[in-house]
Amino acid sequence: MPPRPPISPEKLRERYLEAVRAKMAKLYAFGEAKPPAREQLWHEITGFFEAGRILSNVATEELQTIIDEEHRKAFGVTREERQLKQKLAAEDVEQDWDKYDVPPKMR
Repeated sequence: MPPRPPISPEKLRERYLEAVRAKMAKLYAFGEAKPPAREQLWHEITGFFEAGRILSNVATEELQTIIDEEHRKAFGVTREERQLKQKLAAEDVEQDWDKYDVPPKMR
């Protein structure tokens, strides 16, 4: 079998960015769930980002763009909008004290 020609740096970079996109889609597929597999995948992704940044000459801004695009595809909102929504939902949960206005005998 004859040796294969080397892959161009542009093609390697393209493959790397496709892999980043696939990994982010897989991460966001977990949704709000936080099982150990998701955490393990996140650690894998962060290492993958760092390796790509060092070896593939990929800018952090390019990675962030892919992250934002995949987040929007998965959740329908930007990361900032989702974080704000989660924060507001956590603040809106208040105790309903009205049920204690009734005497204990009548509850």
